[in-house]
Amino acid sequence: MLKPLSGYLGNCWNFQAERTVPGQVTRLFKHIFRLGILLPVAIAIPTTCGAAAVVDMLAGGDADWRSPDAGHWTFSDGELTGTSSVFDGQKTDPAASAFLVSKAIFGGDISVSMEVTFEVGRYLGIYIDFGQDTQTGMWMATGHALSADAADNEVERAYIKTVEDSFWIVRANAELNVNAGEALSLRFVRKGDDYSVWSEGRLIATYHKPGGYPAGPLQLRLVNAKVRIHQLEVRSDWMK
Repeated sequence: MLKPLSGYLGNCWNFQAERTVPGQVTRLFKHIFRLGILLPVAIAIPTTCGAAAVVDMLAGGDADWRSPDAGHWTFSDGELTGTSSVFDGQKTDPAASAFLVSKAIFGGDISVSMEVTFEVGRYLGIYIDFGQDTQTGMWMATGHALSADAADNEVERAYIKTVEDSFWIVRANAELNVNAGEALSLRFVRKGDDYSVWSEGRLIATYHKPGGYPAGPLQLRLVNAKVRIHQLEVRSDWMK
């Protein structure tokens, strides 16, 4: 079961309080007394306050996810370990990939924060606003499938790609060093029509997609890799 770390109503209250000046204190207290009336509205339509919910995607274990490769993902002691069947497969080899898809759909502005340690390889991709049926949406990752003779400017890179009817286009990339056995902090963000990749709190790649893509579940994909995910949180304007 998905477990929000901060409720919509709490965030709505912060939204009000942060914008209050001394001359507005009276109106603020009147707002408090009306809270009993506003509460059902805040729950039914959380986005009316412009608030965001933060959800721990590891707290519920595999109950919050579905996967065609379920045997490749293990929840234990608050962590998630994922592994592909092989570590040297071609990008078209099903054994080289392992997928995990959230049951919840996230919409609006989205921030996916994670702390990971790669034991083998470096390729962990996420799909945001991605349609499973249309195979269309946004993909961001710590790497991508490389040939044995890949050019130097393709190695040790993070990538942002658009996917249109299964057709992939590289939109942005940036240097990203991944060291086996060392924890790495990552964040994948949609803010308005801008998609971005962050590492250790630093923006490293961004792409503007006018209109963005329709909301969808969060999807993880490993290719030729084994990773331990110590922390995985999603902040979004809404979820269902």
